[in-house]
Amino acid sequence: MKKIKILIVGKSNVGKSSLINYFTNNHTALVSNKLHSTRISTSHPKIYNNTHFEFIDTPGASIEDNNLLSKAMKSNASKHITSADLIILLTQPQAKYDFELKIHNQIKENNKEYILCVNKTDLDICEEYKDRLLQTLKKSSASFISVKESVGIDTLYELIQQQIHKNNINGSELIDDKKNSIKIIQELIRESVIKRTNKELPYESAVYVSEYVEQAKSVSIKADIIVSKDNHKKIIIGKKGQMIKSIGINSRELIENYLNIKTHLSLFVVVKVNWKNNSSLLKDIGYME
Repeated sequence: MKKIKILIVGKSNVGKSSLINYFTNNHTALVSNKLHSTRISTSHPKIYNNTHFEFIDTPGASIEDNNLLSKAMKSNASKHITSADLIILLTQPQAKYDFELKIHNQIKENNKEYILCVNKTDLDICEEYKDRLLQTLKKSSASFISVKESVGIDTLYELIQQQIHKNNINGSELIDDKKNSIKIIQELIRESVIKRTNKELPYESAVYVSEYVEQAKSVSIKADIIVSKDNHKKIIIGKKGQMIKSIGINSRELIENYLNIKTHLSLFVVVKVNWKNNSSLLKDIGYME
């Protein structure tokens, strides 16, 4: 069976990861209300109407280039435009669509078409944004959904199928990618870190899976939670180790739901000063090639 690669792009917090989790009926993409939570592109499979889809989650396109990490995040999103079979540009009701216009131009520069999709339509029932959006991107129509309210997803699926048939998309050979699974696991652990530390920990942590061992009925994982300061390490460990214990419990639950197998997870907190500009470390984590 071949796969259809569907790239979902858009600025941070428009709901790319939430849409993918909805599509796949599984929690495999990192979801957070913090900006730029998704750091790396990951692939998420779904078979629908005898078609194998690979939905590609990407970092938000609105991040500024202020270090190697941010540049790698933008590159992660951009490189998939040329190889995607189908692209969904996801946005939301808002005052301006400057970032969406930049993505639109980048897609057009690569001679690609895309489906324009608006999430969170429940936030603007008067649809005051609609004309402004279509005029800015010079589009005649868009798909309007609300992932939170489960509205419009079936219509979006139908539109995807129409585009596949219209453009004679055959897809590419299906490859089992262990690296992709490790990237997803890293992001799921980061989600637990973000949610458990809430506002205490700034945009400073990363996760590196240092060991991944498959056994007969379980998997053993060792992972480093990387921070840039000693006081960040103290926050993650918490009083008497309660925070790291909570992060571990939540992470293991997310990973077991994803892998559908018993998971032994060991977490370690490591201080790496200025890690966001450490090219060797960023390559090890998978943020850079």
